[in-house]
Amino acid sequence: MKLERDSFRLAATDLANHLACRHLTALDRGLAEGRWKPPDWYRPEAEVLAQRGLEHERAYLAYLEQQGKTITRLEPEADGASALQRTLAAMVAGAEVIAQATLTVDRWFGRADVLLKVERPSGLGAWSYEALDTKLAQETKAGAVLQLCLYSDLLRVMQDRSPEHMYVVPRRPGFPLETYRVDDYLAYYRLVRRRLEAAVAARADDEATYPEPVPHCDVCRWWPRCDRQRRADDHLCLVAGVSRSQRQELRAHDIATLARLAVEPVPIAWKPARGAKEGYLRVREQARIQLQGRTEQQTLHELLPIVSGHGLTLLPEPSPGDLFLDLEADPYVDEGGLEYLFGWAITDAPPAGMLALEVGTPVYHRHWALDRTAERAGFETLIDTIMRRWDTDRNMHVYHYGAYEPGAVKRLMGRYATREAEVDRLLRGGRFVDLHAIVKHALRASVEEYSIKKLEPCYGFERAQPLDQAGAAMRVIQRGLELGETVAPGDAHAAIVEAYNRDDCLSALALRDWLETLRAGAEAEGTEVPRPPVEPDEPNEKVREREQRANELAARLLAGIPEEARTEAEQAQWLLAHVLDWHRREEKSAWWEYYRLRERSDEELLDEMPALSGLEFVARLPGKGRTPVERYRFPAQETKIREGDKLHLPLPDGRELGDVVDIDLAALTVDIKKRGACADLAPASAFAHDSYPSTEQFESLMRLGGWVAANGLDAPGPWRAARDLLLRRGPRLGGGTGGALEAPGEGGVAAARRIALLLDRAALAIQGPPGAGKTFTGAHMICDLVRAGKRVGVCAQSHKVIANLMQDVVRYAAREGVRVACLRKVTEKSAVPDPGIAETTDNAEIPAALRGGQAHVVGGTAYLWSREAMFEAVDVLFVDEAGQMSLANVLAIAQGAKSLVLLGDPQQLEQPIQGTHPEGTEVSALEHVLGGSQTIAAERGLFLDETWRLAPAICAFTSELFYERRLRSRPGLERQALLGDTPFAGAGLWFVPVEHDANQSASREEVGVITQLVGALAEGGLRWRDGEGQEHPLGVGDILVIAPYNAQVSDLHQRLPAEVRVGTVDKFQGQQAPVVIYSLATSTPQDAPRGMDFLYDPNRFNVATSRAKCVCIVVGSPRLFEPDCQSPKQMRLANAFCRFLELAREVRLDAPSALGVASG
Repeated sequence: MKLERDSFRLAATDLANHLACRHLTALDRGLAEGRWKPPDWYRPEAEVLAQRGLEHERAYLAYLEQQGKTITRLEPEADGASALQRTLAAMVAGAEVIAQATLTVDRWFGRADVLLKVERPSGLGAWSYEALDTKLAQETKAGAVLQLCLYSDLLRVMQDRSPEHMYVVPRRPGFPLETYRVDDYLAYYRLVRRRLEAAVAARADDEATYPEPVPHCDVCRWWPRCDRQRRADDHLCLVAGVSRSQRQELRAHDIATLARLAVEPVPIAWKPARGAKEGYLRVREQARIQLQGRTEQQTLHELLPIVSGHGLTLLPEPSPGDLFLDLEADPYVDEGGLEYLFGWAITDAPPAGMLALEVGTPVYHRHWALDRTAERAGFETLIDTIMRRWDTDRNMHVYHYGAYEPGAVKRLMGRYATREAEVDRLLRGGRFVDLHAIVKHALRASVEEYSIKKLEPCYGFERAQPLDQAGAAMRVIQRGLELGETVAPGDAHAAIVEAYNRDDCLSALALRDWLETLRAGAEAEGTEVPRPPVEPDEPNEKVREREQRANELAARLLAGIPEEARTEAEQAQWLLAHVLDWHRREEKSAWWEYYRLRERSDEELLDEMPALSGLEFVARLPGKGRTPVERYRFPAQETKIREGDKLHLPLPDGRELGDVVDIDLAALTVDIKKRGACADLAPASAFAHDSYPSTEQFESLMRLGGWVAANGLDAPGPWRAARDLLLRRGPRLGGGTGGALEAPGEGGVAAARRIALLLDRAALAIQGPPGAGKTFTGAHMICDLVRAGKRVGVCAQSHKVIANLMQDVVRYAAREGVRVACLRKVTEKSAVPDPGIAETTDNAEIPAALRGGQAHVVGGTAYLWSREAMFEAVDVLFVDEAGQMSLANVLAIAQGAKSLVLLGDPQQLEQPIQGTHPEGTEVSALEHVLGGSQTIAAERGLFLDETWRLAPAICAFTSELFYERRLRSRPGLERQALLGDTPFAGAGLWFVPVEHDANQSASREEVGVITQLVGALAEGGLRWRDGEGQEHPLGVGDILVIAPYNAQVSDLHQRLPAEVRVGTVDKFQGQQAPVVIYSLATSTPQDAPRGMDFLYDPNRFNVATSRAKCVCIVVGSPRLFEPDCQSPKQMRLANAFCRFLELAREVRLDAPSALGVASG
């Protein structure tokens, strides 16, 4: 940022800084205006990094020249105008590659490393340019993408056409190109740009922003200044564990400082608008001890009451084989980060027969892992060490501080598909002990954060390695790893990091011993402190035999397959090898989650999706037999518990509570059919857990894998469709493949019906965007196949989806005069079966019915189609919602047919997944076919490019953001519109801003506005016109109200008429209405439950907004459209919201009269 005459000249760095921290912009502006001096911030490596950056750029340009490219080099000049003219001249001349291009429009300036010429017409001629930056870091960060967005935007003006892509070349062998679609980021870039321009145009006042703590503080040169200000203000952020929403609530009660909070009378007299009173009591007590420690200038601590199943009761008996673990990691190395140092402290093995704890001085061990190969070796060494010690000492445990270490262990197990059985035993047997979780529930200390470093004064641990030196050394090591530089474990910086890691391991040991001392003290005072129960760790014999078989077959399939740089065929076989035990990994993760949830407190379970907390008994309901059914109410919370789920109790009880008979998310009640042993228990919380057998799917995959191991992946023979799917091949039609599947002018539906009859042991993928007629297409294909004498199967994740497709088959067959006999495999027969669809609960009936002609179309889940008795039982198997079915499951069921048809859309709701899987095996079948693209390639499948639902104004948004601009409205849909005297007349997108603060999963303010909206729309005499030009009165049944969270749905149900359809995004996939209202509920991105990944998920936003035929209204806090993104992934998540806001018409309902209705 530079002040030139009376205006600021802005560059890409200013955008990145503003994104990181708005207060940073104010500080930089004050510096540019000369209102204060720059901080004393010396970075000796900055010059070295700049030099290495230039070397990387030169090496890449040399590489391009080796590829035959002509480089036009424009050396940087002091005169910006001259540099701009030289760049424009090179662009007009059509230079193939332009290096160091100067880009300037108005106050904005940028210098792109490289401009690449592409064959897309622009104002320059038959060509245009796209921006590329060379980056030293191997993981691209948000700032880098934001910088490229600026270059792309400047190019849009300079060449009169927006670039389609932008590129990053990290410093890796072979100069791999990372491609970013400009449309996926540009709306978010425009938001940050507008925000920055407004900030520099505002009154020059440093106090307009406040230095709220943000992640950028760790690397910011202004941090000392901001920290001084927060401490001078005694800011509430200094209270350990206080959340942002709690700070907002406290300020609403005139509690703005730590000292004021510390003296708030207890019990808390006021009822918080958000959260439970217990949470505010906790932070009040935390402030009290921090103030006391500050006053007495010492680190204080006090024990919390002993509660079974928490705190000190989770400390196992110390044992000689105990291991104390700490990992050092860099999240920005490649994709997924790198665990670059594995460290652990142990005592030497005790002499035979010795059981004493103190058997020798702790010994520190470490394993450096500076690349992926070494990371795998380090992980395997660590697990092997733990298992050897466990074999020697059955009472040993692995102690760590925080949840990171077991999470990393699971991540590495999944990444490398190794030591899976060992990790499962460790987790199942409760060998990992989180000292942080114990501390959190065992004591309260006068620290600003419960890091192990801050707690060390409590137990007298003194570090050998100064922390300030360690921080600097870690930055050097991590920077080297990110830049792909050689890092030597023996150099001075590595020695410091190693000493730091050793201190962490020994500090964990000292902390454990101190906690044991506290425990002994509590027992000496007469308090019982039980030890945690010993958990069984060994899976049963059948599971062990299954894992052994899978491992042996995987080894056969992987023989000769390289670890990296695999061909398409090698990659397909690698995927098959690692998908064999996919279902077992899912089952393991479900059990790990069970053990984790079991140890959560009632307060913690309130924030867990598979749980319900705050249960209060309401009544005992009539039940069958002696088993009681009881109704409980619960406070508003996010939960995925549904009817049929099995509920379990957290520790200290730990038993199975019973089954969910019904759950009413509007009334906030749950009916539980309790187990007899829990009949008299009144639980405060419970969580869901169940396990489902996957033997049939596993055996099917083993048969497929065994055939491939014996015959090869691409040999003639059975399982051809499954093997083509692995290879991501388009369908073979009468023996051939290749070329676009849809003929010019044919249309997706017609092409699908034609190809269905030509399938020759092939896999056909059909992507159906919202309203494109995916189910319509599938049902007609099935009718055509039955007419041709083919037997057809239907499979999906749920019985409901299967039934929906089969109902359409029956309906269309009747219209077209096709005789079709349908049979569906069910768990329990329906009281009133669907007309034309017979049901059976017996798997054995189905093959006979198909052979005898009693059934032409059979529906069932993966449990049916994976059975060996169903091998090639049908000619074609249709997989509906294949974007939500895992690749592993589709490969398992593929054996049921000669050919496969995959129907679905990976751009809508994604498959549910729990496990950690090797890369490429975690995706759905359709995601695998698309290969990371938004839409399916013309030669790999069919894209239904015409929607029968969305008016053009809505379709344009949907198509641009989610379907690479390939989706269009069917002719006639331009007629669809809302008619009458309303600000929402016409068709398209609207935004209704509602100001609120610190709301998480529910907003009373939005509920009030939506109640007014629905009343005005349904009772205002409005009409809507359909695509045929017919007009209809708009009633409550024509309005769909959607929210991301159950709590908001519950509040909306209570205020809206019963006829209004209200639900979450998941409930309404496949449904539609003339008017859709989407309530976002959350106040800010920081308030969002489950983080940005859920609320901003593009797939969910796509589903929510594309239910609308005419009018889509988003109701929400304006601050949700201004997220501070820290990664390209978060930018892409936020981009859809930002683009919606750009296209939407805003209607402010500051007063009820805005809608022409009276307040009530």
